[in-house]
Amino acid sequence: MMKTDFSNNGAAPVEVRERHPTALTQDHKRTAPARFDRAGDSSKKEKKQSLFRRPGVIVAAAALTIAGIGYGAFTMFHSFTHETTDDAFIDVHFVSVAPKIAGRVSVVHVDDNQLVKKGDVLVEIDPRDFQIALAQAKANLAKDKATQIQAATTEKRAADLFGRNVISMQDRDSSVASSQSSKAAVEADEAAVEQAELNLSYAKINAPIDGYVTKKAVTTGDYVQVGQALMSLVPSRVWVIANFKETQLRNMRPGQPATVSIDAYGELKLHGHVDSIQAGSGAAFTLLPPENATGNYVKVVQRVPVKIVLDDQQNLQRVLGPGMSVVPTVYVGGEVGAAWKVAIGAIILAAGVILGAALWIGRVQKGQA
Repeated sequence: MMKTDFSNNGAAPVEVRERHPTALTQDHKRTAPARFDRAGDSSKKEKKQSLFRRPGVIVAAAALTIAGIGYGAFTMFHSFTHETTDDAFIDVHFVSVAPKIAGRVSVVHVDDNQLVKKGDVLVEIDPRDFQIALAQAKANLAKDKATQIQAATTEKRAADLFGRNVISMQDRDSSVASSQSSKAAVEADEAAVEQAELNLSYAKINAPIDGYVTKKAVTTGDYVQVGQALMSLVPSRVWVIANFKETQLRNMRPGQPATVSIDAYGELKLHGHVDSIQAGSGAAFTLLPPENATGNYVKVVQRVPVKIVLDDQQNLQRVLGPGMSVVPTVYVGGEVGAAWKVAIGAIILAAGVILGAALWIGRVQKGQA
């Protein structure tokens, strides 16, 4: 609406534009949301900024940091007093089973991974050839024994006749030699009989130790040769060969306790002790040991095999075999020095965290005031 203003002391009238009340209300509606949005953004910003300005949050963060420092201190203390490596495996002296005679296999009494006891029959070889050989040896022994008896009688008679000057010395010596020869033949026959009996006994191959059958390479009907590997027996008593770095051997001694974790059984922890440390690195006993006197030399940390014997394996209800991966941890001592190092470091870090939290809380309270 337009109005004319005549109260300007005779000056030209001035038109004054008056705004309708409805238009004022619409302008207010347009500008009000913008003000409310700015207010909401500022309140959110204050909330975000005020999260780490609360003393409770600061104290909680400081407490969590101190707890982390404590856990790190425990881990450092453990690393100072223990030595561990993942280059470790189970080892054992397994026995290779081989026949002492050649022949056709008639029966195989065992299967793969079967537990056998010492003396159990593993394989039987057809014994008929050896039974015949034994019978022939016994027959030869009986014949030569008869010849020996006859030669002994002849020797006795010749000695009597020689004493009466009936026969010559040559005849007497001949009878003595014949008697000695027959006696030697009997002894040879007795040895042949014993050998034939042994060969017959070798037809049954028995287990030399208690253990598990592995790498079975024989079946019924095979013709086996002397010394041919038929299977291996792995005993239940095993140990660990851990290849520690040479820098880890400073405080390691035989007799120190050890804990062994087996990769195949993650929850299983076995206890043992250090039995011995090899006198030399593993590289020195390889087929082609390194020749460091030639060419360019690069120093490499060597590894030394350490034998760890398990203490509680007799009660173990799991199968352990050579080549299985383990992680041994050996306690090497030195708690006093390690405790001082860890305590000093942890105290310094904890004091720094507490001081920083106190300064931050003071700064926040000062800003709020």
